[in-house]
Amino acid sequence: MMTRDVPLLQPKDSLGQGVALLRWTKLDALPVVDLEGLLIGIFTKANVLDAFLAGAELSDTILRHFTSQVVTVADNTPFREVELRAKQSSVGTGVVVNKEGKVLGIFTKVDMIMALFQEAEHLAIELNTVYEAMPNGFIFVDQNNCIQQMNPSSERILGLKQEALKGCLYDSVFPGLDLAVVLNQSQHLVGIQTQMNKVTVLCNISPVGEAAGAVIVFQAFTDLDRVALELDATKQLYETLLTVTNIAYEAIFVVDVKGKITLVNEAACRFFGKKEKELLQRPVDQVIENTRILRTLKTGMAETNEIQVINGRAYIVSRLPIVRQGQIIGAVGKIVFQKLEEAKEVAERLAQMDSELKFYKEKVGAARLAVTFDQIVTVSQTMRRLKQEAEMSAQGNSTIMLTGESGTGKELFAEAIHQASPRRKSHYVRVNCAAVPENLLESEFFGYVSGAFTGAQRGGKAGKFAIADGGTLFLDEIGDMSSKLQSKLLRVLEDKTFEPLGSNELVKVDVRIIAATNKDLIQKVECGDFRSDLYYRLNVIHFHIIPMWERVEDIIPLVHVFLERLNRDFGKRITGVSPAVSEILLSHRWPGNVRELKNVIERAVNFASGNVLEQDDLPFYLREQKLEFSVPSMKRWNLENAHEHLDRDTLQKALLKMKGNKSEVAKLLGISRSWLYEKMRRYDINL
Repeated sequence: MMTRDVPLLQPKDSLGQGVALLRWTKLDALPVVDLEGLLIGIFTKANVLDAFLAGAELSDTILRHFTSQVVTVADNTPFREVELRAKQSSVGTGVVVNKEGKVLGIFTKVDMIMALFQEAEHLAIELNTVYEAMPNGFIFVDQNNCIQQMNPSSERILGLKQEALKGCLYDSVFPGLDLAVVLNQSQHLVGIQTQMNKVTVLCNISPVGEAAGAVIVFQAFTDLDRVALELDATKQLYETLLTVTNIAYEAIFVVDVKGKITLVNEAACRFFGKKEKELLQRPVDQVIENTRILRTLKTGMAETNEIQVINGRAYIVSRLPIVRQGQIIGAVGKIVFQKLEEAKEVAERLAQMDSELKFYKEKVGAARLAVTFDQIVTVSQTMRRLKQEAEMSAQGNSTIMLTGESGTGKELFAEAIHQASPRRKSHYVRVNCAAVPENLLESEFFGYVSGAFTGAQRGGKAGKFAIADGGTLFLDEIGDMSSKLQSKLLRVLEDKTFEPLGSNELVKVDVRIIAATNKDLIQKVECGDFRSDLYYRLNVIHFHIIPMWERVEDIIPLVHVFLERLNRDFGKRITGVSPAVSEILLSHRWPGNVRELKNVIERAVNFASGNVLEQDDLPFYLREQKLEFSVPSMKRWNLENAHEHLDRDTLQKALLKMKGNKSEVAKLLGISRSWLYEKMRRYDINL
């Protein structure tokens, strides 16, 4: 109910400024703050009149003309307490402050009255919505035993219309039920079985106020029977679920979105050495040390067959999110602690990872973990379905085309498909067709023999196709491939053979192709820039990776994943983002998609000083995006505060002051040069 973003006065401000702001805001009073922004008083219209009666001039400061006694309330004060304090106070205006004492807004008794009206209106709407949506029948009779209201469910159950019954005596319409004891003695009747218009119903009857009427809530027995059957079916399903989980030799437990345990099987009770009632509704991190299931709740990232040390012993642990309509509503954990046949497979995976680690260290001097579908974080129903279809397609050998905007994760999907395929033990080779010079593309793809051309490496060199034999070749940015190489690639796809440069011998390969592009290949085909036969040969299975603005629900889970990695890299302990940052992230369109989001969070972590990312930690262009929607401040406008809101006039003044030196202008305004150029382009400023 408070008025936000009110201008603030300081003791050094003039009476003229105070009068102008009171006139502009149409308020009766304005807060007065010190240099640190802390509340020290209030400047009212009465103060203005007193000052002028005392002979003050407009140029005089308000230092001696404001009231230091102020009625203040904290921003988290309950409405009822504010209402009570306002009734007891003779002051018509109060100031709302946060816990540091900084002003958030003001409120008046008029604001409180309007808020009460709004609350009453909202309450009436809510009650009417509940009344209309109730599956139970609802009839209201007044103190004279006359029917005044019936909800739609009453009309449906009884086959009667409210218009025909309104104003009729209840006894004359439904003679089987006497309401006298309720209307006259304010007694409650519960579980009354009766007949209403030849329909057997079960009623609860309650008095309204002091002899103001009665409410009859009822349900037909046919509906109750149906509900009973549904409850019985649900009970049977639950008992079946418990039986299945209890048969399993693994410890299985389910947690809700708050991380509290809601279901455990008998194996879990044995593992933890506790009874079921001792585990249910307990926070999971109090039961399992170093649990990562809370991470799954935040990110939606599944983890299967991971090794975790619990109570000094290593176990095989899996964690899966429970997602409903794009929201994470819980997670399931499984601990293998009795039969460890899966340990053999885990050992093989560790050996494979060790081999891959050695290979990557030799090639690039660093190692990274292979990408799997479990590592592609999403709670979006569309993306989850896309992951399932991609994982199914991984079992075959058909060529796959990945399309989507830059930064959506096409590379991740390509590698995840390889890791989920029978080819995962062979090489996964990536070629960026846009990064390799055109004169080297052919040798990169097909290799060459010794002496094939001047400067050729002695002994020749294997091409990407030869390296990827038995595995997967990922052709990124396929839309930028030259027409000459397109022809040769088509031949390899058709014949599974190629000739290295300088050789007349055919080399046969078994390679699966995954191609990706952010270009419109159909348009390039129509323009003659891309071969139509190659396009249809590559586009056997097509997956379009949707952009971030179409899956907003993935933004916060992705943020938690990035924070986890960045905390590890930078040695920080950032637990999340503030509500203001969350609002900005969810409202931004993300033209750079996941890549842009990752860069934004990394930048914010570098500048963060607390355990939560705040608005000031974000890049300037995101903060300015929010400022553009806020109400302009009455604060004095000059180059010293110009970085808060960059308009055309400010940019021109800054450029003039720095004589066109763009580096100096960027420093003056507190922005990057790239953002300066973008603002100049928007405002059509040329120098």
